[in-house]
Amino acid sequence: MDGLDDLRRRIDQLDDEEGYPHAEVPAHLDLARFVTVMEQVTSAGTIRDVLRMPCVAAAEADALVERCRLLTRLRALAPEIVVGPVNLGAQFWIATGNPSHLPPGEPTLAEQYFIGMTDKANLRPSTKPFGVGMFTATGGLGTHGMWRLYLDLNRGSTLFPLPWHTWAVEPRRDVVIHEIAGATEWVEFARSFPLRDGTLLYPDWNAAARECDAVHMTTRAIAATQGLYFPTEDGIVAAPYWDVEQTFWLRWCFNAVKLVEVTAEDPE
Repeated sequence: MDGLDDLRRRIDQLDDEEGYPHAEVPAHLDLARFVTVMEQVTSAGTIRDVLRMPCVAAAEADALVERCRLLTRLRALAPEIVVGPVNLGAQFWIATGNPSHLPPGEPTLAEQYFIGMTDKANLRPSTKPFGVGMFTATGGLGTHGMWRLYLDLNRGSTLFPLPWHTWAVEPRRDVVIHEIAGATEWVEFARSFPLRDGTLLYPDWNAAARECDAVHMTTRAIAATQGLYFPTEDGIVAAPYWDVEQTFWLRWCFNAVKLVEVTAEDPE
């Protein structure tokens, strides 16, 4: 399959400004369009047949995404979410419903409930692990981050039931963050910490945790990689599905956490 054609269509969707009220596009509409377009690129399971994989060279993907007008506008307003580096002073974590990894009742964000990479051996190959670590989003442009915007756009989904508890988290200033700002950086990350599963390469998150505290996936990287496979001399890097800008914390790195908002159940 031609991953470049898929990517061209994606950029066209991101840059489709039909229906915008005027030439100067409000940032919140750009954020909403990004979320809407990216969530349409969903995984149908790992593809093992090389001929069916939407493959693309990382450098070509980055060149195409660099022309995206939507990302250019967002970068001018919030470079930390588009290309990084991550803004440590604006990190938010959201619990939806009753998360299985937190105690029953009202969620409590605390180190004793955190499962770090060193506590989770034999993690199955994944481009975005779940049930381990923690994902935060960068606040800004009038939001608590793109994950919160994703939730708002999918309000009513049984996957993300109300109430939602939003915490501001304060990372230590000495944390080591691995920044991924495009397809090239994603491929380099996977090749630097390779975990092979058949013909596919995944990041070895346990190995990465020995060298960094967290990994920041920017919107430009997501636009250039979502649902795409990348052939390399070492194998084919598996397709990631991150949807929105996020930082994946491999260990607990926070000086303080503060509950800043509770979004209650919708009225009947």
